[in-house]
Amino acid sequence: MTTENIIYRSPHPDVKLPETSCWHFLFDNQTSSADDRVVFADGHSEKKLRFGELRSLTKRLAYGLVNRAKLGHDDVIMAFSPNTLLYPAFVQAAQAATVCVSLANPSYLLDELVHHIKDSRPKVLVVGKPVIEVAKKAAIECCIAESNIYMMEDDVHEQYQSIWSLAGTEELEPRRLSPHEAKQRTAFMCYSSGTTGKAKGVETTHYNLTSVITQVIAREPSLYTDKEKWLAALPLYHIYGVLCFIFLSPYCRATTYIFPRFELELWLKSIQKYRITMAHIVPPIAVLLAKHPAVDKYDVSSLNRWACGAAPLGNDLIDVVEKRTKIPVRGGYGMTETTCVISVATLGADKPGSVGKLIPNMSAKLVDGELFIKGPNIMKGYLRNPRADKETFTDDGWMRTGDVGRFDEDGNLFIVDRVKELIKFKGFQVPPAVELEDLLLQHADVEDAAVIGVYDDEQATELPRAYIVLSAGAKGKKNVETAIAAWVSERVANHKRLRGGVGVIDAIPKSPSGKILRRLLRDEAGSKKTSVKL
Repeated sequence: MTTENIIYRSPHPDVKLPETSCWHFLFDNQTSSADDRVVFADGHSEKKLRFGELRSLTKRLAYGLVNRAKLGHDDVIMAFSPNTLLYPAFVQAAQAATVCVSLANPSYLLDELVHHIKDSRPKVLVVGKPVIEVAKKAAIECCIAESNIYMMEDDVHEQYQSIWSLAGTEELEPRRLSPHEAKQRTAFMCYSSGTTGKAKGVETTHYNLTSVITQVIAREPSLYTDKEKWLAALPLYHIYGVLCFIFLSPYCRATTYIFPRFELELWLKSIQKYRITMAHIVPPIAVLLAKHPAVDKYDVSSLNRWACGAAPLGNDLIDVVEKRTKIPVRGGYGMTETTCVISVATLGADKPGSVGKLIPNMSAKLVDGELFIKGPNIMKGYLRNPRADKETFTDDGWMRTGDVGRFDEDGNLFIVDRVKELIKFKGFQVPPAVELEDLLLQHADVEDAAVIGVYDDEQATELPRAYIVLSAGAKGKKNVETAIAAWVSERVANHKRLRGGVGVIDAIPKSPSGKILRRLLRDEAGSKKTSVKL
């Protein structure tokens, strides 16, 4: 039997999945006592939003979206804003109005925002104050009238009204979706990272979202109760933030403190102050937890875990963080296209280095090493992009992840690397993320690192090249690049040596979710195809 014919299934029992709208899933069948639960709080002002207030606010804004902004069920509304206290309520109000929300990265520059607007075709823009200038220029280029631009904040800014000015006293009773509609109607669209081209709209249905919440909670229900306290410093436009903070946390009545951005000391101070129970992180934050001196100043003992996702995290880095903070690190694995989650590691139940076991109702197979998956949480498809759909889905419904993986005998999933990020040195595969980069981060002179393949014409092969950010103590050292390359050579197999050299740069380019933007490093390397004898 070939590996392609082996189907790996979740070891967790299948669960019954809801077939309803996101809004009804979140707010149906609640006791009156739940209304007093604080579900969102501003991390700076400590202004609070209770569950009952949230339900009423979403219905009142939904009424305004339909009757004042004149949005129909097939219209799109865009959020282009940093995190705010009312961001989750806005997204949920759109669900109450059965309007699709397109979520845009607030760090977009003009051309990127214009692409996103032209691709998703929103009728209305809802914009945060810090990014209004970019939004105004993009609206002009995309022929969006000023009257269709609103502010995410709850006050007037320049000539623009707040989106909340549309919420009066009337409440819209959200329309119930049939099971077929729940599976077909797009609730929201995050955009794929664009690391291999222009960003693509990922159509996430109501069924995708309600399924993944049910799947995740069924795997370890003790983690998702009204006793939980979380911090939302990761971006809310990203699928990680959408799932965890906009929908999952209010569903289980957790309290989430929202911050506009991640700032290490404020974040650590808030963990201590609010007695946070689970801290959601990405690998760059894990590097800070391993190396930054501020970490030792704060009490993080209230945490039950560091929950890490969005990009690979190596075992050695995990070990350093766990030993330093005395808090376990547990990774998860997923994609925007899978509504964030494919597998999640469980404390005490999964092997180190794995990303856990498949969540309930999911199956997988390996085709030439690449992970293919099926499950109810997998997207409807890419927005108006049949070519990308054809490249992503097989004729019999399997989704290609683009990740190289393996399963052990206990069903633990290990992600080796991205298919397109594998470096091929004379026929040998070199996965940069979980081996070379993780090793480099152990060196005292290295603050951050990324590894790419650079093509050498003379040898007709790719060579691994490292780009590093020096630690404060290493700046000014002579021959540091040569020394680090030699240090790596002593610790890896021959084919993994940094024959492409080591380059020192000011910062490793990354997406807001922490993924290394290797294409930018490849552009940088284009004119520097030197090799090193190692």
